[in-house]
Amino acid sequence: AAPWRGVSLGGWLLLEPGPSDPLFAKHPSPTDKAEARCEWDLMVILRRTLGDQGAKEVMQRHREAHITKRDFQRIKACGLNSVRLPFGYWVVLGPRPGDPYIGPCLELLDRALDWADECGLQVMLDLHGCPGGESGEAPCGHRQRPHGTWQWQQWDMDMSLKALEVVCRRYRTRTCVTGVAVCNEPSNETPLTRLCQYYGRAIDAIRRCGMPESQVAAVLPVFQRPEDKFAKRWNALFGNKYSNYCFDVHCYHCFENEFNGKTLAQQLRAVQANERMLREYPMVVGEWSLAMGAATWSTCGETNEMDVYRLFGQAQLRAFQEASHGHFFWNWTERADTIEWNFPVAYKRGLLSGPASELPLWQGAGEDPLEAHFNPCPVGEARVLYGDKVCLRVFYGRYMDVFGSEVNARWSDKGTWQSFVMCPAGGRRPARQPVRHGDAVFLRTHNGRFLTVGSDKVVKAGKASGAGAPL
Repeated sequence: AAPWRGVSLGGWLLLEPGPSDPLFAKHPSPTDKAEARCEWDLMVILRRTLGDQGAKEVMQRHREAHITKRDFQRIKACGLNSVRLPFGYWVVLGPRPGDPYIGPCLELLDRALDWADECGLQVMLDLHGCPGGESGEAPCGHRQRPHGTWQWQQWDMDMSLKALEVVCRRYRTRTCVTGVAVCNEPSNETPLTRLCQYYGRAIDAIRRCGMPESQVAAVLPVFQRPEDKFAKRWNALFGNKYSNYCFDVHCYHCFENEFNGKTLAQQLRAVQANERMLREYPMVVGEWSLAMGAATWSTCGETNEMDVYRLFGQAQLRAFQEASHGHFFWNWTERADTIEWNFPVAYKRGLLSGPASELPLWQGAGEDPLEAHFNPCPVGEARVLYGDKVCLRVFYGRYMDVFGSEVNARWSDKGTWQSFVMCPAGGRRPARQPVRHGDAVFLRTHNGRFLTVGSDKVVKAGKASGAGAPL
């Protein structure tokens, strides 16, 4: 089969707030009116407010209407060749005792494969939510807090294999099925050897149930583990025992402080690093999007928003050509105003087509010329003078802001609250003198206070009369 060039159908057979829009917004918590964060919590709300029958009716309406044959036709018309179909174990086996989910509903998977056959689309069946959860996060169906509530031993791997066996036997003759993902985003708390052993058992189950390696790829999620470490352990355990499998990586650029702090140039260099990584192993990019961290938008210079998205999307698509098994955008359905995660909106805007721009070469030494491309230095000597206003960007991409005496770093844009004036310490100096390397300075806020530091941490904006030690 050709490498997958597809989109995920998240939010249909495993619910998540954005992809399932507007279901979560219609059924907030009756106590604090907040939206549920996962399918488990939503089902608890529905059963509590509507009763078991009412909850079943809500779910039936959502499942009947959220994805239809028309969606498959539109996906094909976009030039894609495949869909990734996430589902929870309860869709296949029904919920375990005590789990609030509603199922089984295998007839919906039947219907999806019929539509895929009619439209000429490949399907990756994706066991997205395992019994007990492959993590304690919302994507597996049940977000568990506080951290530490979920333990990796809660993941019922035997029952997960049973769910895989049911779908593989049921669909072993369906030629549109060209991939089976054996879980989704497994927690790093699961020991690596134990995870690899589960993957080996899952491949055995897929083949034993009638899906041959010549037709169906086994998809093995790596998630947040280093790819080289995962591949080394896998090869040590299994060597060349298996064929037609691929490691599943999710190439997101918007989570954690690392990506929030990357400039636009650094984001594009990260895409190039992904391109090199994808050449090393059998790979599928199981999820990707146009979302980027906060610092991107304060370092893109005069480039407008849509051009930034287009540049980023084109660069990723070129990189993903190196993935042996292809890629899937996350997601097909999403809130209409969320362009980064909404394939139809991004496609209509032309953000996912066209040749990628050629970036200036850089070997990692000195300043990246791509930084200067987006943020050229001022003509002449670059310097800061006493009396100049400056903004302070923290390591995760946002700018320090002051409200009253409180100091935070909440936004990626710059304005009055983010402005600080460079003031000399130890007496006055002639106006407009340059700040020199090693100078001690005061930073005056927009409301006349000064930043105060205690124990290596900015703690407040103090009054002018108590400015304290210079920075």
